Amino acid sequence: MINYYVVLEIPNFSDEAVIKKAYRTLSKKYHPDINKDPFATTYFLKINEAYDFLMDANKRMLLHQYLHAVANQASTKTNYTQSNLQKNRQYSPPVTKPLIHVFQVNKKHFAVNDLVLLQWNVSQCKAVHINVLGNVSFAGTHYLKMDHFADEIIILMTITGLDNTAYKYQIKLLYDNSNPAEKAFQKIKLQFPDVDEAHFKKETFFGMNARINKNEFKNRLVFLSIPMVLNTFLFLFSTIQIVSFLIHIVLLWVIFSQCYKRIHDIEKLKNNVWQLFIPLYNLFLVKELLVSDSEATENKFGLPPKQSSKTFLNWISDKLKQLNNRMPFIYKISFGSFALLVLLVFFKTIKSFNETEVRLTSHYIETSRPQSNGRIYRDYFVVFNDEISVNVTENDFYEILSKRKYDTYKIARNNTNEIQYVRLINSNTDKDTRINFGVLHSSNPLLLLISLLFLSQLYVFNNLTAPNELAFTKGYMFFSFMVYLYGIYHTIF
Repeated sequence: MINYYVVLEIPNFSDEAVIKKAYRTLSKKYHPDINKDPFATTYFLKINEAYDFLMDANKRMLLHQYLHAVANQASTKTNYTQSNLQKNRQYSPPVTKPLIHVFQVNKKHFAVNDLVLLQWNVSQCKAVHINVLGNVSFAGTHYLKMDHFADEIIILMTITGLDNTAYKYQIKLLYDNSNPAEKAFQKIKLQFPDVDEAHFKKETFFGMNARINKNEFKNRLVFLSIPMVLNTFLFLFSTIQIVSFLIHIVLLWVIFSQCYKRIHDIEKLKNNVWQLFIPLYNLFLVKELLVSDSEATENKFGLPPKQSSKTFLNWISDKLKQLNNRMPFIYKISFGSFALLVLLVFFKTIKSFNETEVRLTSHYIETSRPQSNGRIYRDYFVVFNDEISVNVTENDFYEILSKRKYDTYKIARNNTNEIQYVRLINSNTDKDTRINFGVLHSSNPLLLLISLLFLSQLYVFNNLTAPNELAFTKGYMFFSFMVYLYGIYHTIF
């Protein structure tokens, strides 16, 4: 019987995956359209014959039986010859070790879920045992599934020789060190099966995964405190409290995310995240986060962060350089236009115009027709000097008319005579309030839209970075840029 494994140039007892791969390789190599050797056609037909034979499970089983029989016959013949020689006492044959024709794997380093192909072929022996498979035939192949982490795996083959001596041969497989984060994750997973792999990926400023060191934490807090103070000032001294409140919520969430990552970096605190939700005590906890050192080894929240001692100015400089290298031009002008829009809004909020004192002369309420759900919408107006009608909120309306909190009113106009704000003054307490109009009006949807657009823009910038997603990301940046331009125009003019 023909050993078709030899025809396909693969080890005996190879599985179907190895057979198919060998067939594809050899059929391309010896195809008559490619290989002009006169014997190529004949060999190509033989390759196809071997493939058809080996892919038939019944025929392959017959070949395996034949190969086993040949191996056993060779072993029996050797034993018979040695027995006759001993009987005749003509001479004592030398004791020979088993012959190792093949004992190998297709890779020296592995990762979890890898398939490692083990091949062996031995002769001049009585039995073969492989520690990961048990007792096996003299020749064969087997795929080993690496389903758990280990620094190394020893494949030990024990061969019982013709002299009944056990001969041992081993192959050492080492875990792949090319990705330290993946190795650390698999190692930690043995202790904590529920560990989240996301903690072992790259840490990002807005993310909630991985760990950060105390110096990075300190610099980020300083950086976040700047917009927090500016936004607090905007909230206290402007009428766009809704937008300021939303920005405040986002900033608090980002600060919490930094505390969340930092607390996971400290051995004695890493399981006490709940303490961040205790009012007042969490302020003392932040102080602890600023001075405690990182845990020296990996834990279930990621690898030890890279330590640094950069000052805040150096840290800002490095971050700006990284952003400059990472951002294409459309990203830069999009984020830059948003920063310009914020500065214009802030400037317009605190800017004073020429004010003219007016008298409150009347008021009225406009109501809409009842909706299908029975709800009625109301718009509240106060009238100054019998001709200037101003739309105000319900709260301002009742404070002006019912509570009589103000006794002096001033209207500010721009160069085109449009009302910018109304200043409400209580001369007894010197308390004054501004009701803004135009782009700074508290109910202006443009500011809310721009705030939400910027948050979504940050998400797109940080998460949609795959090559097939970049076209959408650039398009979104351009769309955001056009909206910001409209906001800038609307704020200036």
